[in-house]
Amino acid sequence: MPDSLNVRWAWPISFPLSLIGLGISIYLTYTHYHPGALICKASGHVDCAKVTTSSQSEIFGHIPVALAGLAFYAAMVILMSPWAWQVGNPWLGRLRLASVVAGIGMVCYLVFAETVQIKAICLWCTGVHVVTFLLFLTVLAAYLLRPLDPITN
Repeated sequence: MPDSLNVRWAWPISFPLSLIGLGISIYLTYTHYHPGALICKASGHVDCAKVTTSSQSEIFGHIPVALAGLAFYAAMVILMSPWAWQVGNPWLGRLRLASVVAGIGMVCYLVFAETVQIKAICLWCTGVHVVTFLLFLTVLAAYLLRPLDPITN
């Protein structure tokens, strides 16, 4: 049975946010492999090149954080699609919630890395962080406001 409360308001917010996150992640992944393509003027604490080429820009020294973001947002586009919201499966809702919790956890680490370790911020990365935070709030609200059905939940 579809979760009509969530379908009605959550997907029109979460799906476009996921597409925006995917677009920025594609750009950041491209610029990871083509550093000259990065468009961001360094000024003071804003220095995208310093952030995207730092040791913190790779997981275990091999996996680009931008590529992990791309994979995350590819999954989010699927999980936040109108079709996925209409399924109304409680396990899908839990997966959606767990995914954004993991995403916001990664954002917290990356903001720490930028501000404390690298001492510079990337505006493109900040865009992804804001989108992830808004997606987290949307999914959390949808999960908390879902109709309670003791048989299926």
